[in-house]
Amino acid sequence: MNIDYGMLRTLHRLLRQIADVRERIDKGPKKVKLVQQNELKFQQTVDAAKETLTQTKMAADAKQLQLGEREATIEKLKGNLNTCDSNKEFQLLKDRIAADEQANSVLSDEILELLERIDVLEEKLTTAKVNHEKAQAETKTIRTNVSAELEKLNRELAQLNVDLEEQEKLIPTDLKVDYRRLVEKKGEDALTDTDAETCGYCNQRFTTQMAADLLMKKAMFCKGCGCLLYPVANHPASK
Repeated sequence: MNIDYGMLRTLHRLLRQIADVRERIDKGPKKVKLVQQNELKFQQTVDAAKETLTQTKMAADAKQLQLGEREATIEKLKGNLNTCDSNKEFQLLKDRIAADEQANSVLSDEILELLERIDVLEEKLTTAKVNHEKAQAETKTIRTNVSAELEKLNRELAQLNVDLEEQEKLIPTDLKVDYRRLVEKKGEDALTDTDAETCGYCNQRFTTQMAADLLMKKAMFCKGCGCLLYPVANHPASK
């Protein structure tokens, strides 16, 4: 069976172009998913920062409330000093006031530390929000770009499929079954070129008879990988 090697070369080019376009189409949603995951991480950082800030503020408020209650108690105890019936009672009251004032001093330090921590947490929250907004903007941009790219690629793929269908009409009838079987199994690797010495796909070496068959423009399949073969562009059989 004589074969038009130029037609096989065109088929192979179209199959590879289609595979490349399909791969690029598949990458689009993956790219969007990646930036969405990145955006989600920044959102989680914002949520965590908000929660930490809220808990710290609640802790500070509780300690400030406690400090206020203790200060009120101390003022009440100081008022009771004038009503003591004995020096012992007076001294015990003084000692209690001193202990409460010491405890309040420690509590005041803790409150101060919490307030300072709140300032730091508020800065972290602001930074987290800015990063999240940037991530949202990036997701929107990528989604828009990918959508436009996918529309373009789908048009390109449709045209390539039309071109492939037209080119496949030129395949001799007795070769079409083997061609279809190879394409279903190997995709764009169903065909490969050869320099008449080795297979361009698996490097299987040619016999003298195979090289002669190539010059006679016969339909040839590699004995190693099964690819449908066509000669490289500068081979005499390509003319």
